[in-house]
Amino acid sequence: MAQKKERPKTLKNQRWAAIVAGILAFGMVASVVGGYIGQAIGGESVMQNQQADPEPEDYLAYYEGEVDRLEEYLEEHDEPSPVVLQELADNYRYLIFIKQIYFDDSDSLEEDQERLLALSETLVDKEPDNPEHRLNLLNLYFEMGEDEKAIEEEIDALQEVLHENPEPMIHLSLIGLLSSVDKEQKSREEVDWLYSYLDGRVADGRADTEEQYIYSVLLGEFLDDPVTAEAILEEILEEESEESVIYSEALNYLNHLQADNDDEADPIPFD
Repeated sequence: MAQKKERPKTLKNQRWAAIVAGILAFGMVASVVGGYIGQAIGGESVMQNQQADPEPEDYLAYYEGEVDRLEEYLEEHDEPSPVVLQELADNYRYLIFIKQIYFDDSDSLEEDQERLLALSETLVDKEPDNPEHRLNLLNLYFEMGEDEKAIEEEIDALQEVLHENPEPMIHLSLIGLLSSVDKEQKSREEVDWLYSYLDGRVADGRADTEEQYIYSVLLGEFLDDPVTAEAILEEILEEESEESVIYSEALNYLNHLQADNDDEADPIPFD
Protein backbone atom coordinates (compact mmCIF):
# COMPACT_ATOMS: atom_id res chain seq x y z
CA MET A 1 0.00 0.00 0.00
CA ALA A 2 1.25 3.49 -0.83
CA GLN A 3 1.61 6.06 1.93
CA LYS A 4 1.03 9.77 1.35
CA LYS A 5 3.88 12.09 2.26
CA GLU A 6 3.36 14.03 5.45
CA ARG A 7 3.78 17.80 5.29
CA PRO A 8 5.18 19.09 8.57
CA LYS A 9 3.73 22.32 9.90
CA THR A 10 7.18 23.88 9.73
CA LEU A 11 7.21 23.55 5.95
CA LYS A 12 3.91 25.35 5.64
CA ASN A 13 5.19 28.08 7.96
CA GLN A 14 8.24 28.49 5.72
CA ARG A 15 6.01 28.75 2.67
CA TRP A 16 3.78 31.28 4.42
CA ALA A 17 6.84 33.41 5.19
CA ALA A 18 7.68 33.43 1.47
CA ILE A 19 4.12 34.36 0.57
CA VAL A 20 4.07 37.25 3.03
CA ALA A 21 7.36 38.46 1.61
CA GLY A 22 5.70 38.55 -1.79
CA ILE A 23 2.69 40.39 -0.45
CA LEU A 24 4.90 43.00 1.17
CA ALA A 25 6.72 43.45 -2.13
CA PHE A 26 3.58 45.17 -3.41
CA GLY A 27 4.39 47.97 -0.98
CA MET A 28 7.83 48.58 -2.42
CA VAL A 29 6.61 51.64 -4.31
CA ALA A 30 6.57 53.39 -0.94
CA SER A 31 10.33 52.99 -0.73
CA VAL A 32 10.66 55.36 -3.70
CA VAL A 33 8.78 57.98 -1.71
CA GLY A 34 11.05 57.25 1.23
CA GLY A 35 14.05 57.90 -0.97
CA TYR A 36 12.84 61.37 -1.90
CA ILE A 37 12.02 62.11 1.73
CA GLY A 38 15.49 61.03 2.77
CA GLN A 39 17.07 63.36 0.25
CA ALA A 40 14.79 66.20 1.36
CA ILE A 41 15.96 66.00 4.97
CA GLY A 42 19.61 65.52 4.28
CA GLY A 43 20.08 61.82 3.57
CA GLU A 44 20.62 59.54 0.63
CA SER A 45 18.13 57.18 -0.91
CA VAL A 46 20.64 54.40 -1.63
CA MET A 47 23.86 53.13 -0.14
CA GLN A 48 26.69 55.01 -1.76
CA ASN A 49 30.39 54.27 -2.20
CA GLN A 50 29.95 50.58 -1.40
CA GLN A 51 31.48 47.60 -3.13
CA ALA A 52 29.38 45.58 -5.55
CA ASP A 53 28.56 42.96 -2.86
CA PRO A 54 28.11 44.71 0.50
CA GLU A 55 28.96 42.79 3.65
CA PRO A 56 26.70 42.67 6.74
CA GLU A 57 28.91 45.32 8.32
CA ASP A 58 28.13 47.65 5.41
CA TYR A 59 24.38 47.26 5.90
CA LEU A 60 24.80 47.72 9.64
CA ALA A 61 26.74 50.95 9.12
CA TYR A 62 24.24 52.21 6.57
CA TYR A 63 21.15 51.68 8.71
CA GLU A 64 22.86 52.97 11.83
CA GLY A 65 23.73 56.09 9.86
CA GLU A 66 20.15 56.50 8.65
CA VAL A 67 18.81 56.05 12.17
CA ASP A 68 21.25 58.62 13.56
CA ARG A 69 20.42 61.09 10.81
CA LEU A 70 16.68 60.79 11.31
CA GLU A 71 16.96 60.92 15.10
CA GLU A 72 18.91 64.15 14.73
CA TYR A 73 16.20 65.47 12.42
CA LEU A 74 13.58 64.69 15.07
CA GLU A 75 15.57 66.56 17.70
CA GLU A 76 15.57 69.66 15.49
CA HIS A 77 11.84 69.56 14.71
CA ASP A 78 9.18 69.65 17.40
CA GLU A 79 6.38 68.12 15.33
CA PRO A 80 7.79 65.70 12.74
CA SER A 81 5.30 64.35 10.25
CA PRO A 82 4.12 60.74 10.40
CA VAL A 83 5.97 60.17 7.13
CA VAL A 84 9.31 60.99 8.77
CA LEU A 85 8.44 58.88 11.82
CA GLN A 86 7.56 56.00 9.51
CA GLU A 87 10.87 56.29 7.69
CA LEU A 88 12.71 56.21 11.02
CA ALA A 89 10.68 53.20 12.17
CA ASP A 90 11.43 51.38 8.90
CA ASN A 91 15.15 51.97 9.31
CA TYR A 92 15.03 50.69 12.88
CA ARG A 93 13.19 47.63 11.59
CA TYR A 94 15.89 46.96 8.99
CA LEU A 95 18.61 47.60 11.56
CA ILE A 96 17.06 45.15 14.02
CA PHE A 97 16.77 42.54 11.29
CA ILE A 98 20.46 42.87 10.38
CA LYS A 99 21.51 42.62 14.03
CA GLN A 100 19.33 39.59 14.66
CA ILE A 101 20.72 37.72 11.67
CA TYR A 102 24.41 38.65 11.73
CA PHE A 103 25.42 40.17 15.05
CA ASP A 104 25.39 39.16 18.71
CA ASP A 105 24.63 42.34 20.62
CA SER A 106 21.57 41.76 22.78
CA ASP A 107 21.88 45.06 24.67
CA SER A 108 21.81 47.31 21.61
CA LEU A 109 19.17 45.09 20.01
CA GLU A 110 16.88 45.52 22.99
CA GLU A 111 17.40 49.29 22.93
CA ASP A 112 16.51 49.39 19.22
CA GLN A 113 13.39 47.30 19.80
CA GLU A 114 12.23 49.57 22.60
CA ARG A 115 12.76 52.62 20.41
CA LEU A 116 10.88 50.98 17.53
CA LEU A 117 8.03 50.15 19.89
CA ALA A 118 7.83 53.78 21.04
CA LEU A 119 7.82 55.00 17.43
CA SER A 120 5.14 52.48 16.46
CA GLU A 121 2.90 53.54 19.33
CA THR A 122 3.39 57.20 18.37
CA LEU A 123 2.42 56.45 14.77
CA VAL A 124 -0.75 54.68 15.92
CA ASP A 125 -1.59 57.65 18.15
CA LYS A 126 -1.08 60.09 15.28
CA GLU A 127 -2.88 57.99 12.63
CA PRO A 128 -5.13 55.51 14.43
CA ASP A 129 -6.97 54.56 11.24
CA ASN A 130 -3.79 53.51 9.42
CA PRO A 131 -3.90 49.69 9.39
CA GLU A 132 -0.21 49.30 8.52
CA HIS A 133 0.78 51.18 11.68
CA ARG A 134 -1.46 48.96 13.76
CA LEU A 135 -0.20 45.75 12.13
CA ASN A 136 3.41 46.76 12.77
CA LEU A 137 2.60 47.56 16.39
CA LEU A 138 0.75 44.28 16.86
CA ASN A 139 3.66 42.34 15.42
CA LEU A 140 6.00 44.07 17.87
CA TYR A 141 3.68 43.28 20.75
CA PHE A 142 3.95 39.59 19.91
CA GLU A 143 7.71 39.71 19.37
CA MET A 144 8.39 41.54 22.64
CA GLY A 145 5.95 39.59 24.80
CA GLU A 146 3.49 42.38 25.51
CA ASP A 147 0.72 41.49 27.96
CA GLU A 148 -2.30 39.69 26.55
CA LYS A 149 -4.74 42.49 27.29
CA ALA A 150 -2.79 44.98 25.14
CA ILE A 151 -2.49 42.41 22.35
CA GLU A 152 -6.22 41.65 22.34
CA GLU A 153 -7.08 45.34 22.34
CA GLU A 154 -4.81 45.98 19.37
CA ILE A 155 -6.22 43.00 17.46
CA ASP A 156 -9.75 44.30 18.03
CA ALA A 157 -8.76 47.81 16.96
CA LEU A 158 -7.10 46.56 13.77
CA GLN A 159 -10.08 44.37 12.93
CA GLU A 160 -12.38 47.37 13.27
CA VAL A 161 -10.17 49.54 11.05
CA LEU A 162 -9.94 46.87 8.35
CA HIS A 163 -13.67 46.18 8.38
CA GLU A 164 -14.46 49.86 7.96
CA ASN A 165 -11.81 50.51 5.29
CA PRO A 166 -10.67 47.21 3.76
CA GLU A 167 -6.99 46.78 2.91
CA PRO A 168 -6.75 43.17 1.69
CA MET A 169 -2.94 43.13 1.68
CA ILE A 170 -2.79 44.15 5.34
CA HIS A 171 -5.72 41.90 6.15
CA LEU A 172 -4.04 38.81 4.75
CA SER A 173 -0.87 39.65 6.66
CA LEU A 174 -2.94 39.91 9.85
CA ILE A 175 -4.46 36.50 9.19
CA GLY A 176 -1.00 34.99 8.70
CA LEU A 177 0.24 36.62 11.90
CA LEU A 178 -2.73 35.40 13.94
CA SER A 179 -2.31 31.87 12.59
CA SER A 180 1.41 31.86 13.43
CA VAL A 181 0.73 32.72 17.09
CA ASP A 182 -2.10 30.20 17.51
CA LYS A 183 -4.91 32.74 17.55
CA GLU A 184 -6.98 30.39 15.46
CA GLN A 185 -10.43 31.72 16.36
CA LYS A 186 -9.46 35.30 15.52
CA SER A 187 -7.74 34.10 12.36
CA ARG A 188 -10.83 32.20 11.24
CA GLU A 189 -13.02 35.24 11.84
CA GLU A 190 -10.81 37.30 9.56
CA VAL A 191 -10.55 34.56 6.94
CA ASP A 192 -14.36 34.45 6.73
CA TRP A 193 -14.65 38.25 6.58
CA LEU A 194 -11.96 38.70 3.95
CA TYR A 195 -13.31 35.83 1.86
CA SER A 196 -16.78 37.39 1.84
CA TYR A 197 -15.35 40.77 0.84
CA LEU A 198 -13.05 39.51 -1.92
CA ASP A 199 -15.43 36.87 -3.26
CA GLY A 200 -17.99 39.55 -3.99
CA ARG A 201 -15.45 41.79 -5.71
CA VAL A 202 -14.07 38.94 -7.81
CA ALA A 203 -17.55 37.72 -8.76
CA ASP A 204 -18.70 41.08 -10.11
CA GLY A 205 -15.37 41.99 -11.76
CA ARG A 206 -14.36 44.83 -9.41
CA ALA A 207 -11.24 43.12 -8.04
CA ASP A 208 -7.92 44.26 -9.47
CA THR A 209 -5.08 41.79 -9.97
CA GLU A 210 -3.60 42.47 -6.51
CA GLU A 211 -6.91 41.61 -4.89
CA GLN A 212 -7.21 38.54 -7.11
CA TYR A 213 -3.77 37.40 -5.99
CA ILE A 214 -4.65 37.87 -2.31
CA TYR A 215 -7.91 36.00 -2.93
CA SER A 216 -5.96 33.11 -4.43
CA VAL A 217 -3.65 32.95 -1.39
CA LEU A 218 -6.66 32.98 0.91
CA LEU A 219 -8.17 30.07 -1.01
CA GLY A 220 -4.94 28.10 -1.24
CA GLU A 221 -3.69 28.57 2.31
CA PHE A 222 -6.79 28.84 4.45
CA LEU A 223 -9.81 27.53 2.57
CA ASP A 224 -8.41 24.33 1.08
CA ASP A 225 -9.33 25.23 -2.49
CA PRO A 226 -6.08 25.12 -4.49
CA VAL A 227 -7.92 24.32 -7.74
CA THR A 228 -9.77 27.65 -7.77
CA ALA A 229 -6.65 29.42 -6.55
CA GLU A 230 -4.63 28.06 -9.47
CA ALA A 231 -7.30 29.12 -11.97
CA ILE A 232 -7.23 32.69 -10.61
CA LEU A 233 -3.44 32.77 -10.74
CA GLU A 234 -3.50 31.64 -14.37
CA GLU A 235 -5.82 34.53 -15.19
CA ILE A 236 -3.49 36.98 -13.46
CA LEU A 237 -0.54 35.70 -15.51
CA GLU A 238 -2.52 36.26 -18.70
CA GLU A 239 -3.47 39.79 -17.71
CA GLU A 240 -0.28 41.12 -16.10
CA SER A 241 2.99 42.10 -17.74
CA GLU A 242 5.83 39.66 -17.09
CA GLU A 243 7.87 42.54 -15.70
CA SER A 244 5.38 43.39 -12.95
CA VAL A 245 5.83 42.43 -9.30
CA ILE A 246 2.38 40.88 -9.13
CA TYR A 247 3.17 38.65 -12.13
CA SER A 248 6.27 37.34 -10.36
CA GLU A 249 4.42 36.68 -7.11
CA ALA A 250 1.49 35.03 -8.85
CA LEU A 251 3.89 32.77 -10.75
CA ASN A 252 5.79 31.92 -7.56
CA TYR A 253 2.63 31.01 -5.70
CA LEU A 254 1.29 29.00 -8.61
CA ASN A 255 4.53 27.03 -8.58
CA HIS A 256 4.08 26.46 -4.82
CA LEU A 257 0.60 25.06 -5.33
CA GLN A 258 1.63 22.87 -8.24
CA ALA A 259 4.60 21.54 -6.27
CA ASP A 260 2.23 20.59 -3.47
CA ASN A 261 0.06 18.73 -5.95
CA ASP A 262 3.12 16.86 -7.22
CA ASP A 263 4.12 15.93 -3.66
CA GLU A 264 0.68 14.57 -2.87
CA ALA A 265 0.60 12.56 -6.08
CA ASP A 266 4.04 11.05 -5.47
CA PRO A 267 3.65 8.00 -3.18
CA ILE A 268 6.29 6.80 -0.77
CA PRO A 269 6.53 2.99 -0.89
CA PHE A 270 7.10 0.98 2.24
CA ASP A 271 10.55 -0.52 2.60
